[in-house]
Amino acid sequence: TFGSPLVGILLDRIGIRVTSIIVFVASALSYAILASASDLTLLFVSKIPTIFQAAFLVAQATAATTTGDNAALRAAALGRMTTAYTIGATIGPALGGYLAEQGDFYIGAKLAVVGSLLSGMLSLVFL
Repeated sequence: TFGSPLVGILLDRIGIRVTSIIVFVASALSYAILASASDLTLLFVSKIPTIFQAAFLVAQATAATTTGDNAALRAAALGRMTTAYTIGATIGPALGGYLAEQGDFYIGAKLAVVGSLLSGMLSLVFL
């Protein structure tokens, strides 16, 4: 994506913890705008913060730096991370579609705001 090089620079300059928090706050902002969008303009504006949505890059950097030189640990960490992203990419849209069928088309975005803010707080505590 367009933002991946920018997130890479942030990783190098300010570190994993702060970059991770920026990524999740940008994600929450994007979903919050989407959840309140009442016209096409806001729908497009909601995509601006996604420039910073390169969480996978942050996770890869974390896995690479926390496992040291141990290739087996790094491979296991990257495998778990890929599994988690795959499960999320599968369940998330299905859950959002199901919730939208129940009558609130914005509930998926609202839940994504909460999840993104929770992820940012977990990054603050554990990274």
